[in-house]
Amino acid sequence: MYKTMRAAGIVLMAATVWAQTQVATVTSSTAFTLRGAAITPGQGVPMWPVLAGDDVTAGNAITIVTFPDGSVITLAPGAAGKFGLVNGQPSFELAGGTAHYSLKSKKAVVMIVGGQTVALTNETGTLPLSAAKAGGFWTAGHIAAVAIVGGAAAAGAGVAASDATGGGAPVSPSK
Repeated sequence: MYKTMRAAGIVLMAATVWAQTQVATVTSSTAFTLRGAAITPGQGVPMWPVLAGDDVTAGNAITIVTFPDGSVITLAPGAAGKFGLVNGQPSFELAGGTAHYSLKSKKAVVMIVGGQTVALTNETGTLPLSAAKAGGFWTAGHIAAVAIVGGAAAAGAGVAASDATGGGAPVSPSK
């Protein structure tokens, strides 16, 4: 009986982990919040996975979220958002602050503000939670810096994925 319960538990845990779909990765130069946990960068993990349903809150610096296709959403300091899937497509719902986006296509990520899907007119732009609060952090210099850092993060993610799946020298465990 114990073995049956143990096997059922293992199957349930595997199904739970498998059901959580990674939609993006997140990185920042300073502490930020992911899934309610404080993340301190610089401890050997350059990027953290963002799963469907995750909340991300930027700390005192911009926080960059990169999607598998290379699209990037950058949260201004203190901004917050929720990531998910809508009909199998990545989504981002701005919960507070301001976010800048640079997408591969206007439909790469479903953008939601105030509970409403936003019809994008360009692949790049800014999502303020309130039109009255637009501006602030997003100066031309900040946008250029975000584009450069976001591109580097996307390139780094591609290199990391290539290295992780590219094989390499065999390693045998020591006894």
